[in-house]
Amino acid sequence: MDNLENDLYEFNKIDAHNKLKEAISCICDKDKENNFNQFMILCKMSALQDNSHAQYILGIFYEDGIEGLEKYFETEIIADEKYYKMKDNKKALSWYKKSANQGYKDAQYALGNMYFKGSGVEVDYTKSIYWFKKSKTEYACFYVGHMYEKGLGVDQDYKNAMKWYEKSADLGNSNSAYNLGVMYKMGQGTKINYEKAISWYEKSAQMDNDNALYNLAMMYRFGEGVEVDYNKAINLYKKAAKLGNVEAICQVGYMYNQGLGVDLDYEKARHWYEKAAKLGCSDAQCNLGYIYQEGLGIEANYEEAIKWYEKAIEQNESIAKSNLAEMYIHGHGVEVDCKKAMELYEEALSDAVKIGDEEEISIVLFNIAEMHEMGYGVKVDYNKAIELYEKSASYGLEEAKEKLNSLKEIVNISK
Repeated sequence: MDNLENDLYEFNKIDAHNKLKEAISCICDKDKENNFNQFMILCKMSALQDNSHAQYILGIFYEDGIEGLEKYFETEIIADEKYYKMKDNKKALSWYKKSANQGYKDAQYALGNMYFKGSGVEVDYTKSIYWFKKSKTEYACFYVGHMYEKGLGVDQDYKNAMKWYEKSADLGNSNSAYNLGVMYKMGQGTKINYEKAISWYEKSAQMDNDNALYNLAMMYRFGEGVEVDYNKAINLYKKAAKLGNVEAICQVGYMYNQGLGVDLDYEKARHWYEKAAKLGCSDAQCNLGYIYQEGLGIEANYEEAIKWYEKAIEQNESIAKSNLAEMYIHGHGVEVDCKKAMELYEEALSDAVKIGDEEEISIVLFNIAEMHEMGYGVKVDYNKAIELYEKSASYGLEEAKEKLNSLKEIVNISK
């Protein structure tokens, strides 16, 4: 490049920068009247002069519209109606590409994200991870980690996932720190290491990541890598609950329900369960149903119990099916219907087996065994009952072991 060409290049670069600066002042300068038309004219002129920042801004506009620009510039924008109808993912992709090819990191991330989501283009994980790796921004590193973890566009590789999550976490990404905590806890790409899991959860929790707070609470509650500390657990649950974590809201209810780290308080338990239940948490719906069924801290209300059990059952909550079956056996709030009860127990057993919930499997087997022992909706069949009690006992249910011994004695006497 000779001196004249170099001078022209520098002039063009400075002119493009000044045009963009002036464009931004048209919507962000409080001393100026908002002029979005002028903003667009100047921004496009700057972009056509190869200003990578201006190209990126146009990408935002075409991808996310006026709302995207308001979020980016953190200002309210007043624009003609036509500008609210100009979203165009293909144009967004085109402008992001121009900017990304000049090395603009945010544009490289945005381009990778469009290939990841399939916005204005076919989903292409290979191109997506290429641009994410080029960008190396906080969120780009997170997505590279995610893609290695899930095997999207690359072979599944937990070690590489951890490497990229750590890059992202070091840049301040709370989700990456949380994911590292999960991987150390589960032993994905590394040996199980509760100490490191807790360390990453704590880093994420310091950034108000509700999932990290919840998982950290679980570790203190069950003593994984730390001493059991119910006080610490409930405080962490409450912090996560304050951030809107529905499972944490439910667990606060459970802690009050059991008196763990707090005085047993059914009224507070019901309050927290109801909050979570209304947000769609099936565990909370089931637990709330049980409080009404048993009248814990309140008069028994079978109608309310059934209402919440049925809501939980809509989400295939096996415990709710078991509890509702019991209500059909005894005619609590419903007509006695042992056939319906047996159907609910069998559904509950199938659900529990599918998810490998051994505690629930043992309880449901016990309940079905009791139906055969007592003749609820079926003929009394001690042999069948013994068989089912044995299966229940094999999962460690003490009550099943006791029943099994007493029933075997009855059978032996009858012989």
